[in-house]
Amino acid sequence: SSSSSSSTTVTPLPQHQHSRLHMSSDETNELLKKASLLRREAEALEETVRGTRDKDSKNISVETKMKGAPKKTYTSLKDSDWVISYRFASDDINRDDNEDDTTVKPIFYSGKVKISLSEDGYTNMLNMNSDSDNDSTKDSSSSVLTFEKFWGWDEEISSEDELQYVLFSADVLLPESDPNDGQPVRFYFQAQVDIDNNSNEITLSGGTVTLKKDIKPPGGFWGVFNGGGILAQFRYCGEFIMKPC
Repeated sequence: SSSSSSSTTVTPLPQHQHSRLHMSSDETNELLKKASLLRREAEALEETVRGTRDKDSKNISVETKMKGAPKKTYTSLKDSDWVISYRFASDDINRDDNEDDTTVKPIFYSGKVKISLSEDGYTNMLNMNSDSDNDSTKDSSSSVLTFEKFWGWDEEISSEDELQYVLFSADVLLPESDPNDGQPVRFYFQAQVDIDNNSNEITLSGGTVTLKKDIKPPGGFWGVFNGGGILAQFRYCGEFIMKPC
């Protein structure tokens, strides 16, 4: 009787409790797997977003470089800098297309040169940013011409069309290969001055290059007389474009 009262009875856990503990472990492992998968997906998404951001940043950088510096404008020709893109011949050009086979073909030169129109009326030649910008080429040779000096500039209103023009001239040394080689030749540059009605911005258009030649009047007086009393005329030899720089 006393032995029966002192014994301890151990009651086993119900079978379904063992099952609940085992299922909780499976669920935890499953959640860990899902969390790991979500983390990998998040990392992949972050890489994609970072790549897109970097690409957009590069595109913005390229667009900024392409746009470059703000456009330079002038409302006055005084103290203004310009780049001239020219193409002209070393002699006058017959624009009537009636040359015969004995006519010497004109030699054309093209290139760029920078100038500054100063307030006191002088025209100064500026250095180009690079050697490639300063290229002056001849159509059939590597020989180049040389701008030795630019003369003063002026503005005037034409009596013929009542439009405003800017005029200046330059002494140009032709290469030895040119048939007109010798002393520097003076070329005259003329461009129309266009002024915007709203902003007063100045643009130049219709640039022509001419040279003065002594001529014999064909049965009458025409052209202009030079200082020596010899009849002279400005003859067309090319064109140029002039933009702010």
